[in-house]
Amino acid sequence: MAWDDLDSDRIEQIIRQISGKGLNKSKNLVMPAMIRGSGIIFLWAPTKKTLIKVNRGIRVYVVSYEMDEKDRVLIYDGYNLLAIHPDDLVETGFN
Repeated sequence: MAWDDLDSDRIEQIIRQISGKGLNKSKNLVMPAMIRGSGIIFLWAPTKKTLIKVNRGIRVYVVSYEMDEKDRVLIYDGYNLLAIHPDDLVETGFN
């Protein structure tokens, strides 16, 4: 199954980056992305095994670029790990 071995260092870096506390200067910052479009989208949360309603246009961070069987990548929105198709993401960079 996809995402069995997640990079815990990358997840910790994302959480530190969101909170602004204890940034690890030796590691590169994780580039934020945005969910394309407006309105809402229902995304699969593999850790909760349910669909979650998410607003489009929010900032997210890609946790794993490894694709699952439905060609989705794993993102973190600050609260949940979510699976989304990469075409629904726009990398915004550090604006």
